[in-house]
Amino acid sequence: MRLPAAAASAVAAALVVSGCADFSGSEAAPFSLAPTGEETTTTPPPTSTSSAPKPKGPCIDQDTAVIATCLTDPMTVLSTQTTENTYVAQRGGDIVYTTTDEPNAVIGHVDVDTSTDGGLMSIALSPYYAEDRLIYAYITTPSDNRVVRFTPGDAPKPILTGIPRGASGNVGSLLFTSNGTLVVATGNAGDPAAAANPASLAGKVLAIDSPTAVSPARPRQIATGVGSRASLCQEPSGGPVFVAERGADSDVLRAVTPGGGAPSVVWTWPAKPGLDGCAVTGSNVYVSEQSGPQVESVRLKRGTTTADAEPGKVLGDKYGRIGRLATGPQGVVEGATRNKAGGRPVPTDDRVVLIPSGSSAGESPD
Repeated sequence: MRLPAAAASAVAAALVVSGCADFSGSEAAPFSLAPTGEETTTTPPPTSTSSAPKPKGPCIDQDTAVIATCLTDPMTVLSTQTTENTYVAQRGGDIVYTTTDEPNAVIGHVDVDTSTDGGLMSIALSPYYAEDRLIYAYITTPSDNRVVRFTPGDAPKPILTGIPRGASGNVGSLLFTSNGTLVVATGNAGDPAAAANPASLAGKVLAIDSPTAVSPARPRQIATGVGSRASLCQEPSGGPVFVAERGADSDVLRAVTPGGGAPSVVWTWPAKPGLDGCAVTGSNVYVSEQSGPQVESVRLKRGTTTADAEPGKVLGDKYGRIGRLATGPQGVVEGATRNKAGGRPVPTDDRVVLIPSGSSAGESPD
C-alpha cells in the first residue's frame, strides 16, 4: 500500500495508542494512484531519492539502497509515495514511521502476546486514511489471533476475532485491495487439518467487504488449506491478490480473486525455501526466501496469473535474510530484513532495503 505525502506526514505526528475512539465511517472518496508501468529485467539497483551524502552515525547505513535501519523484529513494511519513508510493524507491538537517516518514530503500540511465533503480525492503512486515520492490525492475544483497528491515540477495537492460535503457525497478513475490501490471510495454528476445514478460521484467505463495522458478518472465504507464514500482495493499481505461503509438501505462490473464483497456483517450490514475503510490480511477483537467503521474481504471462518461466534470482545474501516485501513508488520493491531473528545481523539491522530488479543482482561474492 502507498500513501499520499500528506498522509505520511500526518501519521508521523500521531501519538501512542490509548483511550477510546469514535469509529464512524467516512464518506470521502479513497485516494488513487496512477498505475505503474510494466517491470523490465534490466533496471539497475534502485537507490534512495536523496542525493546528499549520508551523515555518520550508529544507525546510518552508508549503502544508498538502505532506507531504514535499527528496527526490531519487523513483520510488515508499508511503502509511502517516496523511497525516504516507510511504516513498519514490529513483532513486539510497535508501529514505526521511518525516515532515511533520521531516528525512527513510534507512532502507535498495540498490546500483543509474543510467547509463541505470534505478536503484531501485519498492518494495513485504511483506504480513507487521510480522513479517518484508521490502522488495521493482525495480532496475537493470549486466547486467539484477531484483526483489530484503531487510530493513533485510541484503543484498538475488534474487527475479526476467534482465529485459532497455536504453538506455531500464528503469522497472518492483511491487505486492502484497490476497491476497499480487506483481505486477511490467517495462520494455520500448526494444524493443517484445521486449515482444510471450512468451519475453522485457521489457514484461510478471507475477504471482509465492510471492515468499518465493529461486528461485521462472518467474512467470505476465498481460499482454504493455507500453510504457514502466508503473505498477501497486489499490484497497487489492482488485479489479482497473490498469496505466498509455506505448505506441508512445498512452498506455493497462489493467486486469489476476492470477488470470487477458484484460487490458482502460480508456482510451487518443492525444495521449500521458506517463502516469507511477496510484492507485485507490473508482470512480476517478487518473493523472499529464508533459505539461501534470496529474493526471486516470478514473471507472469501478460494478462494472466500463469508463470512465464522459472523464477529468477534478483537478490542474494547481500543484506542477509529478507522478510516481508512492499511495492513502492514507480514499482520499486522494498524489503525488511530479518537478521536479528536468527540471521547474522550487522550493526544497522534490521533494515528496509530497496530491491533491485533483474536477475542475479545483489549477490555477495563467494
